[in-house]
Amino acid sequence: MSSPAFSSVEAGGDKAGFRVSGTPQAALRIETWGYWSSDVAAAFARDMPAVVQKLAPAAVFTLDATNLKPQGAEGQDALRAVLRALGAVEFSKGTLVASNIMTSMQLARLLRECKLEDRVSIA
Repeated sequence: MSSPAFSSVEAGGDKAGFRVSGTPQAALRIETWGYWSSDVAAAFARDMPAVVQKLAPAAVFTLDATNLKPQGAEGQDALRAVLRALGAVEFSKGTLVASNIMTSMQLARLLRECKLEDRVSIA
């Protein structure tokens, strides 16, 4: 019996937000964009840790930050919460995708803080 896919959980709007798609049993993708308001950061920190904690050992995790701008303290705290939750589960492969150099640097620092640099790559 296969696990149901997430039906594109989404928060925010055109300028800033996130959405999750896929299934924690096979491939889970979280797409992020913009500069997060405190409301978007709070929703991410509240909802996404529980999503990544459902990852199966064979699952592939992708955080697509291609359109994510460098975040302030609240956005970084929200990302850190998800990465900490990710550190507590077993998964097959993890990738963070970022095109903005400052965003990449923030994500790399957060990966190191959460001790995930050997488990999750930045593309």
